[in-house]
Amino acid sequence: MADIRPVKTLTKDIRKLTRASFERYGFAYGELLNQWAEIAGPELANVSAPERIRWPRGTAKDKMGGTLVIRVEPGHGLTIQHDKQRIIDRINGYYGYAAVADLKVMQGKLPADARKRTQPPPTEPDESRLEQLEAKLHEIGDDKLKGALRRLGKGALSKSRNPAGGEDNQG
Repeated sequence: MADIRPVKTLTKDIRKLTRASFERYGFAYGELLNQWAEIAGPELANVSAPERIRWPRGTAKDKMGGTLVIRVEPGHGLTIQHDKQRIIDRINGYYGYAAVADLKVMQGKLPADARKRTQPPPTEPDESRLEQLEAKLHEIGDDKLKGALRRLGKGALSKSRNPAGGEDNQG
């Protein structure tokens, strides 16, 4: 008889797997990368992404007083530079200590995965659209099919923002 073992997920081991890579670029556990939209705010996060933190000599172990290097979409560097101190304050507030002392802006195209991390979640469709959806689903007898169509309908009716700030789906 085969030995059956429970399936293990990677989530509990993800920090171990990514630690060396993230620390190489100055991101302890990648928190800054993953929380960039929350830290910088959605407007800035849509046009910027953290590249790395450069630590002063001899302080790499302490992770204090680093210079955050941010890649910024062309034409948005001045906005980031203007909000430099606010960004530094928000990062240090997130970490709870003075992790970052300075900010360096590099203009260039953002990596594709940076855009995915900064997209705001879609908003709920308005009530009148949901009522219309429910009216159409009322006639379907199969509960599993009805549930699947309800989820599909809600997703299709949800409004989501594209990176330029316009609406992708008007419903």
